[in-house]
Amino acid sequence: MERFLNEEIVRKSEERARRDTAVMVGAGILTLGLFVALCLMTRTGNARTMLFIAMGGTVAAGWGMLAWWMFRAEPARAEARHLKGLAVGQEEIREGRFFLESGEFRIPQSVRVNKVRLETGEETVRLNLNAGLRNRMPGDGARVRVETVRKFITGIEVLEEGTGQKTRPGGRGKRIRRGLGRWIPAAVIWGLFAVMVTGFVFNQITDTDPGHKITVFADCEVKNGAVLAERLEKALEGAVRMVKVHPFSYAMLNSASLRTADVYIVPDSRREEYREWLGDGEGILFHDPENGKTAGGETFILSPEIYRVYIGAQSAHLEDGLARKTAEILTETEGRP
Repeated sequence: MERFLNEEIVRKSEERARRDTAVMVGAGILTLGLFVALCLMTRTGNARTMLFIAMGGTVAAGWGMLAWWMFRAEPARAEARHLKGLAVGQEEIREGRFFLESGEFRIPQSVRVNKVRLETGEETVRLNLNAGLRNRMPGDGARVRVETVRKFITGIEVLEEGTGQKTRPGGRGKRIRRGLGRWIPAAVIWGLFAVMVTGFVFNQITDTDPGHKITVFADCEVKNGAVLAERLEKALEGAVRMVKVHPFSYAMLNSASLRTADVYIVPDSRREEYREWLGDGEGILFHDPENGKTAGGETFILSPEIYRVYIGAQSAHLEDGLARKTAEILTETEGRP
């Protein structure tokens, strides 16, 4: 009799389940490590790129781990539990004509199963067969002696070959479709979760309280603001943790950050409109197209009118002088992007 259940089979099944689970845990730890490394490597100038890399990597790694769990690790664990449970069950021996029924299904939290009809002459008994053993079964109509535990076939001996079909379709296409039906919703949920969490984490590591950063708002289009921000950070020589450079439109949905900015770049034509935000003084000349004066470089897309740099009236850096120092750097050649 060919047996499908013994101590060696149970042991190998448990080892496979542990190995597959360890692979997934290792992949999770590696993904977390890479995520932390990306966070540590993130600077003002590369924050946007690092964010996209982290999002894409986290989503892709999560999808891979979901697929590994659903199609490899979890079925292996389920089979190990199944075999371990059968190993302590009471064995029974039956004889009869063997017929493998079409169709395959999975017992919840257990193995995939094919139904077997065993005709003993006195009665017809319906048994369960681990779907992975399907191709090791004899042809339909074969007279067999089977060993069973809780109606699961755990061994078989062919007494007389059958005349029916022996090679059966595995239903692989249907299993793949069902598997994708389980995987896709989980993948979508993971993708949304990973993007939100990654965005939140990067927002925390690329932002800080007003007392430890300088915020510059310009009433114009801003390009490569992160590059200029990184240069301003270096010019301030570690006096603050970070610098942010934004257009006014950045604060469209949150005007609080605009009202409390440290430095403003504003055209003379709109100075009165923003007067309550601007500190005392007439500002420092930043751009004068008629006299060829400009410190805008390629970061600020300025219209043909006079722009000045102002200190924010509600800046957190009035007393330490960092707001004024930033304004002065912006108007110098070193402040150009």
